Amino acid sequence: MTSEHFKLGLNKAKLGLHVEAIEEFEKAAWEDPDNFEIQYNLGTAFLTLGGFDQAIISFSNALKINPDNSDALGNRAVAYLAIGDDKKSEEDKIAAIKMGAPPEGINTVLEFVREKRKQVNAFKQN
Repeated sequence: MTSEHFKLGLNKAKLGLHVEAIEEFEKAAWEDPDNFEIQYNLGTAFLTLGGFDQAIISFSNALKINPDNSDALGNRAVAYLAIGDDKKSEEDKIAAIKMGAPPEGINTVLEFVREKRKQVNAFKQN
């Protein structure tokens, strides 16, 4: 049974209201902490807002429930790269590709994150 909070979270996320989506997904997670979809969508919402540490936690929780999900691994790879943990990002990327994630897709996203990270680091140095 899908919780009302989860449904509300999905609707909020579709509308681009990610803070509100997180609030609903967190309520849903309290009701059903072992639900992969809740944990995955919570991670996605955090990732969208730049809450990379929280995204990693949520994707890790999702992967405890469904360890063979290439999307959760790929998204966690993005979050790891965003916080500068290149080693864990690469490990997740390789695992995601082995599970069927399209290499060109994940590599494109990771390259985008690398470029953004370079820009942020250059800005911090000025």
